[in-house]
Amino acid sequence: MLGIDTSAQSGAVGMIDGKQVVFSERMRIKPGGSEQIPALMAEALARTGRNVKELELIAVGIGPGSYTGVRVGLAIAKGLAFGLGIPLVGVPTFHALALNGPADAKLICTLARSRKGEVYAGLYRPDEGGMAEVAPPAIWTVPGLAVELKGKGQPVLFLGEALAEVEAELATVLKEQASFGCGTENIVDGAHVASLGQTQWVAKKENQLDTVLPLYLRRTEAEVRWEERSCRADV
Repeated sequence: MLGIDTSAQSGAVGMIDGKQVVFSERMRIKPGGSEQIPALMAEALARTGRNVKELELIAVGIGPGSYTGVRVGLAIAKGLAFGLGIPLVGVPTFHALALNGPADAKLICTLARSRKGEVYAGLYRPDEGGMAEVAPPAIWTVPGLAVELKGKGQPVLFLGEALAEVEAELATVLKEQASFGCGTENIVDGAHVASLGQTQWVAKKENQLDTVLPLYLRRTEAEVRWEERSCRADV
């Protein structure tokens, strides 16, 4: 099973065989990551001594995150799945990211950069060896998110590349209630994407090659401009 995520500034590729992780690497990518991710996939096969034709399932992170990054990841995964004739499943990126947290965490808040001083945030809780969604990904202002989590009165572990920009503000409000991921804890693990994809496939047997969509929480700039042009044309 191959897992791919390109929703953030760091891309991830992972491979599992059953429950065993046989490859997991993360790397900084240029916007879109179109050059680096296929090369990292080839490295995964080479280092594990596997042939691409041995792949049985591809899982891809659907966001939220960078619009361009998510679309590129979907394009890469769809092309490979179609060419190999194997199923594809889409995995919520935040669910995979939350799995980086420890099993004894009370609450895990996953973060990604948005626009206009806002963040994408989702809330999770470890549950029977997995991760249960407490609140689905949504758009928050940083002060609003901090106040909301402060009111829950529980320790919160924050994970995500957006911490570089918002950690200080969250710490000021939440104080000892907040803790923050370090290093690769803040980057999606491709093996977690693959594992979630495998679980989803076993449960539903639903090939999403033709139906998987990015998880966008706001309209893209192109959509907004198109609507503005349409409104002007109607006047």
